Amino acid sequence: MEAPIVVNESSQVAEARRHAVSVGKALGFSEELTGRAALIVTEAATNLLKYGGGGTILTRPYADIDSTGLEILVLDKGPGIADPAASQRDGHSTGGTLGLGLGGIARQSHFHEIYTDEKGTAILARVRSDEPAPAASRPRQWLNVGGLSTPLAGQEACGDAWASRWEAGALWVTMVDGLGHGPQAARAAHEALRVFQAASVTATPSEVLRAAHAALRSTRGAVMAVAVIRPMLGAFTFAGIGNISAQLISPSETRRLPSTDGTVGYSVRSIREQSYTWEPGSMLAMSTDGLSTRWTMAGHPGLQRRHPSLIAGVLHRDFSRSNDDATIVVVKDEQG
Repeated sequence: MEAPIVVNESSQVAEARRHAVSVGKALGFSEELTGRAALIVTEAATNLLKYGGGGTILTRPYADIDSTGLEILVLDKGPGIADPAASQRDGHSTGGTLGLGLGGIARQSHFHEIYTDEKGTAILARVRSDEPAPAASRPRQWLNVGGLSTPLAGQEACGDAWASRWEAGALWVTMVDGLGHGPQAARAAHEALRVFQAASVTATPSEVLRAAHAALRSTRGAVMAVAVIRPMLGAFTFAGIGNISAQLISPSETRRLPSTDGTVGYSVRSIREQSYTWEPGSMLAMSTDGLSTRWTMAGHPGLQRRHPSLIAGVLHRDFSRSNDDATIVVVKDEQG
């Protein structure tokens, strides 16, 4: 579960900065890297108040195949930025300030992206805990993963969860929605993640779901989906139980992926495992029913070219519902 910090008034800027420092220290960041993260969050939070009408900031660890570090996701529903490129140049300002905010974020980040339109602005910034491996020794990675999971308003525990792992040239991804809300739903989701993480590299998505079905019998149960992508082979396998929404968006078509009826841990009559071709440039998006089933990329031109964490953040901002835990995870193939 992630807990975005709401920034609607000036005292919350300091709260967001303190949280960034805390995450940096937990990651073992040096004073210099922790300072970078604190500056990014401070500038982002200040901009939220000045230009975005308030918003949220999520600061969390990230782990890619070749680097780890701290990720900052900033979301607002303001009027958007008329000229994103100009806004990142020092001295550019539409609010009578020195105009150092977005330029400062860019300088302090090892990686950053902005997506903005009339629905609002989203900023992704990353500070690496270590430099990437030299190109000669670095694994070839074409798949990037990002997601966002939030609890029902007023709840501390989240019944949704997701995870990913690389094994033997394959990317494994799962999404789980424990029935109901609160601690018992979270317990079911965490148990399903434990089964997923412990699964053999030779297992299939349907075998993982069967193992989770056995393990979750002492819980209230969950709906769950498992996907395995083998980019070198151009192969993709998927299986789901219950109302997990999944879309495979390839350069040639968009396909909704079917799940079978049932509840993991209670009633599973059959598991239907499907295999598809994974094309360069494809994208997989999975969401729980905390997001509207009508979510679409169509109203967000250019969003698919962004990092999966930014894509997930924008879709979560625009399509999550206030009456449920809400989770979306995006896998993107960068070969296209």
